[in-house]
Amino acid sequence: MTEAAPTLVEGVGLRTRERNRRIQAIVLAWILALGVWQLATIVSDGWVPSLARIATAFVEDATDPEIWAEIWITFRRILITSVAATAIGITLGVASGLSRRADAFFRPIVVIGMSIPDPVYIIVAILVLGTDESSALIALVIALVPFVVTIVVGGVRARDRGLDEMSAVYRLGRRRYLLDVLGRQVAPSLLAATRTSFAFAWKLIVLVEALTQPEGIGAQIYYAFRLLRPDHMIALALLFIIVLRIVEAIVFIPLERRLFRWMD
Repeated sequence: MTEAAPTLVEGVGLRTRERNRRIQAIVLAWILALGVWQLATIVSDGWVPSLARIATAFVEDATDPEIWAEIWITFRRILITSVAATAIGITLGVASGLSRRADAFFRPIVVIGMSIPDPVYIIVAILVLGTDESSALIALVIALVPFVVTIVVGGVRARDRGLDEMSAVYRLGRRRYLLDVLGRQVAPSLLAATRTSFAFAWKLIVLVEALTQPEGIGAQIYYAFRLLRPDHMIALALLFIIVLRIVEAIVFIPLERRLFRWMD
């Protein structure tokens, strides 16, 4: 006990020092970034908005109910796109990872899909389906699916084949195998695919809104650009980023802890 107690205290102290170093690094990075931005404001003779102007615009936008309505429109589109792309991508990815025939069929399509620039999907969707909201969402789902499939296929192929043999020996049902054997092994890949789909979705949705839609946070950012109000452009982007970070803290971090609880 006398030897274990100092070891425990040393471990706690080491973790505390490591946490303090991370906090100091984050604070230093923020100070340097804000200092560089303020220097750019001075050098550009006001073309780059100052931190004070951005803060003022941020408060104005954050207290505007119409801005929150635009944020909800964009978030709803992100949710629809990311959920659809993730569901389709996981289904195709698991099938391709488990079946050589499915992989041979879908691999060329996935490779071609990943090589096509995202704006091409949007332009083709506009030309074929028009400028409706649904056409843009369909184009973005098609653009995101190849990335999800690639991540999931890699996770499925990295599974322990010995567990597959064990499942066959014990004659586990298909459903139990997918959930208890395969699902636990590919959980990190599924979470990574979901996060990738969500991250790409919000970037592309904002771009689509700026190009084709009259509503949404992307349209508001483009509107601020047309009015030469860069402070509001940056403030709107920061506000939306904060919202998405809150969503990640509420959804993805607890989900990650729940999925990996069995590993503790």
